[in-house]
Amino acid sequence: MQCKLDGHCAWRESDQVCSSSSSPSDICGLPIFHFLLRPFGKFAFLSQILAGICLGPSIIGRNKQYMSTFFYTRSMYIIESFEAICFLFICYRLGGRPAGVSPAEFHHVAIVQSTMFFQVVYGVLSNLKMLNTEPGRLALASMMVHDCLSWCFFMLNIALKHNTHLADKNHAYYLSAAQMLMIVMIVYVFRPIMEWMMKRTPEGHSLKASYLTVICVLLFISSLWSEFVGLPYFFGAVALGLATPKRPPLGTGLSEKMGCFIWYFLMPCYIIGIGYNMDLSLFSLGDLIRYEILFGMVRFAKVVAVALPSLYYNVPLWHAILVGFIVNIQGIYDVQIYKQNFNYRKISKKTFGAMVMSAMINSTILIVVVKKVYQTMSKRNPYKRRTVQHCRIEAPLRILTCFRQREAVRPVLDLVELSRPAIGSPLSVFALNLEELNNHSLPLLIHHTQEISPFVVPSPRDQIVKAFHNYEKTNPETVLIECFTAVAPRKTMHEDVCTIAFDQETDLVVLTLDAGMESWERLLCRNLLQTCPCSVALFIDRGRLPDFRFVPIKKLCITICAVFLGGPDDREMLAYATRLANHPSVELHVFRLLDQNGASPLRDMVERNHDMRVINVFRKENSENNIIFREVRIEEAVELMELLRKEGDDFDVMMVGIRHEENLLMLEGLSEWSKMKELGELGDLLISKDLQLSVSVLALHQ
Repeated sequence: MQCKLDGHCAWRESDQVCSSSSSPSDICGLPIFHFLLRPFGKFAFLSQILAGICLGPSIIGRNKQYMSTFFYTRSMYIIESFEAICFLFICYRLGGRPAGVSPAEFHHVAIVQSTMFFQVVYGVLSNLKMLNTEPGRLALASMMVHDCLSWCFFMLNIALKHNTHLADKNHAYYLSAAQMLMIVMIVYVFRPIMEWMMKRTPEGHSLKASYLTVICVLLFISSLWSEFVGLPYFFGAVALGLATPKRPPLGTGLSEKMGCFIWYFLMPCYIIGIGYNMDLSLFSLGDLIRYEILFGMVRFAKVVAVALPSLYYNVPLWHAILVGFIVNIQGIYDVQIYKQNFNYRKISKKTFGAMVMSAMINSTILIVVVKKVYQTMSKRNPYKRRTVQHCRIEAPLRILTCFRQREAVRPVLDLVELSRPAIGSPLSVFALNLEELNNHSLPLLIHHTQEISPFVVPSPRDQIVKAFHNYEKTNPETVLIECFTAVAPRKTMHEDVCTIAFDQETDLVVLTLDAGMESWERLLCRNLLQTCPCSVALFIDRGRLPDFRFVPIKKLCITICAVFLGGPDDREMLAYATRLANHPSVELHVFRLLDQNGASPLRDMVERNHDMRVINVFRKENSENNIIFREVRIEEAVELMELLRKEGDDFDVMMVGIRHEENLLMLEGLSEWSKMKELGELGDLLISKDLQLSVSVLALHQ
């Protein structure tokens, strides 16, 4: 069942979605619509519906020969069957929620229009890269509460109908018992079967085809059971989807092997079934005005219903309005509910077409509005400069340390140890564990405030928190630590870092990395360098620092070299190096690079004056400290490489600035061979294979 396109599965991990509104946009829409809409953004829902309309009686379907050839009665039965199976699989993979019903059409339209779907909201936020933003989290939390209440009312409504319409009360009790038995079977039988499959799948291996077949059988059993006990067929799919573990390898395996089948094979049948029942020639101007007034009133009510409670709990006004706009965006789930009500003759063909067209047009407009409004709101402007250089020496330094692997905890704690002051205000450290968002999981930002119980087996996340808390207990007077965990998509992981840095007013963000950075880690670095409201340091650990938790400080000597060329990043680097030099185990060497005339290589006179002032203050204040200051004359990049190759391995850590003035003679040609441009020319040179150094690198950006 695994689908292959161009030699690989098109349902890639980077295209993870939880709604058809963010599914691969070229799957169901005609290529021409996707091509035309691409400059304006990813509007998969719009392209899909336009494709369905184009194939239906509104455009191509006006040709009677075409309609009789492709849409004869028997073919429509097949298409509608595939349509139902498609929605069944979508409900299983993405979860779902049914809507209520009412007899009168306009009253019923209002009820259907007022429904909201968590899956659609999730897909829109994923597409807009807003999952782990403040409005995004608020929207997801609101939709989760809404869906829980909706399910409760739905089940209560089903129970009341059984008791009202069934003459035999015993039969109603049997149905209720069978419904409860179905849920128990899914949770306590089907879920353990899938857990067993996960344990039998080795790490890094794909899900077996036989396991996928078993899961599909469980899905059809659950759906058939739902029909037998008086529930909609997709109820069983939703319940099984909620019980399915989302962790790899099962979560990723289902997305890879089911994704292509759903979106490339079943979804075209789905949109054909939608477009076949839409005829735009049925509408008049009066109809459109009447429907839009009704739909507009419902959307306005949604905005008010979301915004007022948000304002009551002191949510900023524009955040509250933005969430109201987000929950008004509609997708394939909404269209499926319209289609079901049309099939049951509760709305007319004209009303169905109006609802689909309104959902398509208004959702497209709202997506553009939400995107533009959030881009305007997301610009964080700190009220003062948050840098190490502008932090008073007697004031507490506030550092946000970020890492994505448990192995990075030791070098992070080493850097924290080197940064803590001998006397004065304690160092404030915010430790952020970055975790990638798994398939169809929710973005999380967890503040770990409770102590971990010694009677519970700690998870890897708990072990990280415990390591930081233990270090804090050994240095209670000089270090204060708060621990966070951010679970976010790769592309927007920097949002959580920037949010904590802004809220906690940190002076420096330190991101700990390996020398061989992956492409998405480099993207994280670039995003942080561009958007972080404070200074950023990229720490490439090479294992040169000792573990301070197990080695006495008095017996250690950590040698650090700061290479000062000039510019704001180098001044920031020197300010942080001065802080590190206050540690009793640190011996600091400062190399100031000059040209052949013994002058600064910078051409900008303003920057040269700033550099001279900083250097003079540094030498005056640290004349009696354990600091070695050297001025080195460099003419060409070759001489700089020789200096670093000769001296580099004499140190445990080398500190450099990231940005430098362009077209400097001593850096000429280095950028052409640079592989890690995020570290700057000097940082990239230090970790390059040309120099073959083992020194750890700390590159700073002010």
